[in-house]
Amino acid sequence: MQTKQSMINDSRNALVVEGGGMRGAFTCGVLDAFLQQNFNPFDLFVGVSSGSTNLANYLARQQGRNIELYLDHSLRPEFIRYARFFKGGDLLDMQWMWNIVEKENPLDQQAIFSQNPDFYMVLTHARTGYPEYLRAGKDNIIDGLRASSSIPYLTRQAVEIFGEPYFDGGVADALPVQSAAQQANIQNLLVIRTRTQNYFKASSKADQFLAKYLLNQYTGFADSLKNRCTRYNQTVDFIRQNTQQSILEVCPPDNKKLAGRLCKDKRKLQYTYEVGLESGQKAIEDWSNTHKG
Repeated sequence: MQTKQSMINDSRNALVVEGGGMRGAFTCGVLDAFLQQNFNPFDLFVGVSSGSTNLANYLARQQGRNIELYLDHSLRPEFIRYARFFKGGDLLDMQWMWNIVEKENPLDQQAIFSQNPDFYMVLTHARTGYPEYLRAGKDNIIDGLRASSSIPYLTRQAVEIFGEPYFDGGVADALPVQSAAQQANIQNLLVIRTRTQNYFKASSKADQFLAKYLLNQYTGFADSLKNRCTRYNQTVDFIRQNTQQSILEVCPPDNKKLAGRLCKDKRKLQYTYEVGLESGQKAIEDWSNTHKG
């Protein structure tokens, strides 16, 4: 029989990171603050969409790399191109983005996998619409990160991994706190969000349009899209009502100057990053105060 002390010793900490496109500049700042302070008390890492990309960078300990990608590569005309989109191509060219980034400023995979981290990327299966939690490995990390950020419709084609098609994990599980909380011995969670703390996801016309657009090709995915607001709000309720585990949220302030999902304003992105740095420093203090001893 486990004693209370042995149960405490067995307990694990999880870091969960939300997506949100260019809002992820906030997350860049939070995680760079963690790297500056050598802060990593975590055993499990779960990221979705741009959150998984930010997490990979954190695990590679490449401080400053991701904000450079936001301020440089993501603002190049090849990445977000409306003219291409209206002609039937991708609005967001994720294939180009990953090719150019890996050529010019590659992710240090050796640094990641030398630690053998328990790191999961959230994907949405294009046919079923179900979330899948892909454990990062050398044979799947780049495709997994690309798939996790491939927003359907804005990116026309699903990303194939081991012969299966995937889109952005944010459709099936945009805030993967409950799945992380259910893993063995997870007692404490730190959740980095890109939405304000009082954010409530309302059903959008864009989701309904997209569900109709994808209905014939991806029926299960379309159904998942219709229900994603409900799932998101249920997760927020879970965070607030969970008394069995300790959950610390790190959220951006309610500030109109912060970057939005498709922001192309360099000053806004830089400002959002700096707000993230400050929030990261405060999160370290809050975590330390909560978990003294």
